[in-house]
Amino acid sequence: MAKQIKKSKAEVATIDCSLITIETAHGEFGFDTANQIEVEPQIEEQDAVKLVVKGILRAQKPKKSTITGHELTLTDNVFNPELVLALQGGTIIYDPENPDEIVGYDPPIAGTADEGEVFKLNAYTAQYDASGQIVKYERISYPNCQGVPVAFGSEDGAFRAPEYTINSAPKTGEPPYRLTYVKALPALVGEYQLGTLTLTSVAGTTIGQTKISIMPIKEEYTNKYKYKADVSEITLPVYGEIVAGYTDWNGIEEITVVNDRYVAIIECTSDGKALAGGLVQAVSAS
Repeated sequence: MAKQIKKSKAEVATIDCSLITIETAHGEFGFDTANQIEVEPQIEEQDAVKLVVKGILRAQKPKKSTITGHELTLTDNVFNPELVLALQGGTIIYDPENPDEIVGYDPPIAGTADEGEVFKLNAYTAQYDASGQIVKYERISYPNCQGVPVAFGSEDGAFRAPEYTINSAPKTGEPPYRLTYVKALPALVGEYQLGTLTLTSVAGTTIGQTKISIMPIKEEYTNKYKYKADVSEITLPVYGEIVAGYTDWNGIEEITVVNDRYVAIIECTSDGKALAGGLVQAVSAS
């Protein structure tokens, strides 16, 4: 009988640079005009130590490589002032009569301490199946990114495709990147908007309690849930607002609420800024 070997559980085929998003202290923005991101690990190497006696290798301590971060090279097909602002700082200039129209960009003044923000970069890649359908997206997140100052050239007959160099380095105890799979890409909107959580309420196991299920579930392990219950009307916070008057919730425990009253659930960042929310009329056990 031939030897049996366990087959790998996952065979992931990915293609395309589907979306790049940048998470800063002011929120997250994305752009789908990038067509390539190159990633080069930054490695510190400790040379091998070998003991050779009379031409014979007696012992050796092997070479050791330690990853300290990544250098990312992002190729975009258009000039994106918001991206450049995050990478190197400076000032975006808006039309005084039309605050939504960008009319210029000034880089940081030479010799000043002005520089770009520290941010997280998320790179999305599509995963296809044998029928040619996208089944999910791979997202690789690089922490603590900082941009390198940029410059722009031009060429006859060719659209400018700026290249941006970004350095990423993990904090103590943090992985150098995180890979996750998501069902859909984030929606790109004109302004930051509170995401939508779809809530379902069913009777809980104890009188006066309800069990809430959420779609989609939070993807970032650092994010958290908060809830408000037993009120007749709830106004959800806006995107990025600090969530106040809500109670921490682990996403599992049943919630005490009067039947037919409302329950609001907010997904927020670790520092309490609202990202998504939903509202449902409670069905409590009686």
